[in-house]
Amino acid sequence: MFVARPSAGPLLRHDLYLVRAGRRSFTGPAEFLADADNRARVGEYLADMGRPYGREVPASPFGEPPSPDLGHSYGEMAEALIGSVVPADEPVDLFVLAFSVHDLRPGRQTAAYLSHVTPGEPMAFAVCDQGSAAAFSGLRVAREYAASAAIARALLVVVEQAALPYDGPATLPLRHQAVAMLYSNGLDGDRPDSASPDADQPARAGLRGNSAIQPVRVAGVRQHPGVPPGDVAALAAADLAGLAAGHQDVALVLSDALAAVWTGSAARRVRVMPPGQPSTDVWWGLIDELASDKDPDAPVDPTSLLVAADYDPHLRYLCLTAFDTGTRSR
Repeated sequence: MFVARPSAGPLLRHDLYLVRAGRRSFTGPAEFLADADNRARVGEYLADMGRPYGREVPASPFGEPPSPDLGHSYGEMAEALIGSVVPADEPVDLFVLAFSVHDLRPGRQTAAYLSHVTPGEPMAFAVCDQGSAAAFSGLRVAREYAASAAIARALLVVVEQAALPYDGPATLPLRHQAVAMLYSNGLDGDRPDSASPDADQPARAGLRGNSAIQPVRVAGVRQHPGVPPGDVAALAAADLAGLAAGHQDVALVLSDALAAVWTGSAARRVRVMPPGQPSTDVWWGLIDELASDKDPDAPVDPTSLLVAADYDPHLRYLCLTAFDTGTRSR
């Protein structure tokens, strides 16, 4: 398990490209919970873990038939996307799983398991306990590894599941949802200007929501812990100005939580994501923005920038990630 504290410190300048992406919503419960013995083990485990904290885990959801309230497995969700995003002949060097709500297979080291089903059996990290900042931290981990030229490709998978079989103070997402993003630093002949895979090809067909994108360079990641709501607007505006320096065309993808406290920006276009999916929302919207250019040969403004930004009002993390979309024309 890896927990990277969000930091506002400077990052090394290097090239890392988002070259492929996939996404999908799921229905529950997880497939492995169809087995009665598996349900019994999970129920016992959660009951033991919750007891010292006064959390009652009722036995009824673990009976027959399995209750939809049992939730989903991040291993199953991520595995469903990996095959469509990572071709067998393009091994991955680093795998990062980012999540907030725990899944329903707590006894398994999910990131390590997913490494074994990812081409290349990459080194694996799990980033958690950061709310919606986890995915941004996962991207920062990938950039720092890529800076040392130790990796050619990194796969970042962001997952969230929407049901737990016990009561708790946290607001759960509305749907089980996952986003997978393959990044490359251009080593091993993996050209960042190569064409994205066609989701209709037989080897990668059958998964809803996969989107072809034109590769784009990660221009920057900014993270700030401990930001009170009253300071978000000024700090976000300052970060956006720094990221957008030298770019004349700027578009934004905002979480609803950030949009609620930061209503003004210098962006030409702003996409505000609907509430209910705090971990995956801005990444889902990012794919929408990147996939909106239907014609890969159409001219692209070389000074254009796309920024995904989020604020976690409970943990008070402010995060921004910028993508140089002008790289698609180079």
